[in-house]
Amino acid sequence: MIYDKLKKNLNNIVDISNRIIISFINGPKVEILGNNDLEYNVQFINNKNNEIIFESKIRNNHWTKCSIEYFIDWRINIFQNGELIKTYNYNANGKRVFIALDSKALGDTLAWFPYFDEFRKKHNCELVVSTFHNNMFRHQYPHIEFVEPGSVVQNLYAMYCVGLFYTSDGSVNIYKNPNDFKTQTMQKMGSDILGLEYKEIKPLLPQKNIKKDDKLITIAIHGTAQPKYWNNPNGWQDVVDWLNNRGYTVKLLSREGNDYMGNKHPNGVIQHPNGPIELVMDEMKKSKAFIGIGSGLSWLSWSLDTPTVLISGFSYDWAEMQDCIRITTPKGKCEGCFNRLRLNASDWNWCPDHKGTERQFECHTSITPKMVIDQIQHLIK
Repeated sequence: MIYDKLKKNLNNIVDISNRIIISFINGPKVEILGNNDLEYNVQFINNKNNEIIFESKIRNNHWTKCSIEYFIDWRINIFQNGELIKTYNYNANGKRVFIALDSKALGDTLAWFPYFDEFRKKHNCELVVSTFHNNMFRHQYPHIEFVEPGSVVQNLYAMYCVGLFYTSDGSVNIYKNPNDFKTQTMQKMGSDILGLEYKEIKPLLPQKNIKKDDKLITIAIHGTAQPKYWNNPNGWQDVVDWLNNRGYTVKLLSREGNDYMGNKHPNGVIQHPNGPIELVMDEMKKSKAFIGIGSGLSWLSWSLDTPTVLISGFSYDWAEMQDCIRITTPKGKCEGCFNRLRLNASDWNWCPDHKGTERQFECHTSITPKMVIDQIQHLIK
């Protein structure tokens, strides 16, 4: 936003003495342009509690910016010679706001995207969004303008980036994330950055009229790191055998091949052919239930309202969606390293507490097939 203070000189020529430019592109910024050498005190204030988050003195033709990039209901006060000359309150009503999703991961995208539209509705803004999965949402959210990641978007009032941000020393970036996201549910990470009250929300996805197959169970066994896998050596095979023996067809939706990173597919499954994600969604919608690990396909199943069984000890039992059947590590065993420590993505076999010992991946080896079968049995009655 631009504000001009005008004055007339003796020749009645209009002269711009100050131009105040305020924006909220990855943080609030104030720039003051003018042809006088004046000094200003600029305060960035949280309207919620009247706390002065940051203040700075600048002169004409300089700018100042607060480092906090997540949403705050800002009030900006500008003083000259101790006199308040301008107060500005954040107001995105009718203005263009850009939200960029920083992660390529399917699960992150499905977890966080619903809050983008909640932001649009709350602030009545013209929302521009970039994700790496735009086509999943484009037709369900006609009021949102979608652009490709890396696009330059013009005429913006505000911009926010949603993701998991660390500093160079491995700590949480407190200027981009208002809370330690390791201690939050996946969805709350997104609502926190956008300043929204947290409640579990599913994204809107295309919903075809697909007939249910009561004898079809879909599964996904693969993830982006070994600690996410159900590392019980008999786990998947015993579950598949139990289902097959009761007349169920089990279809494996993971696109990774057999023996990927040493993880073999269970016998007795049908491998879904590689193809567009829309065909995977069709199989999920058709199936009686889906069984997966802490990966994007579990989030996709949940988003499509397919009964979802999620097996994970890598994260705590509150970390993912609540509307699912969650099977977690037995009490007394090591668990939840994802919510305690930063994942070292360069170490496929990351196990920060017990790597190289007989307790490696204990969080998952201790989850027994019976624990999973007991829950499935209740689900498919």
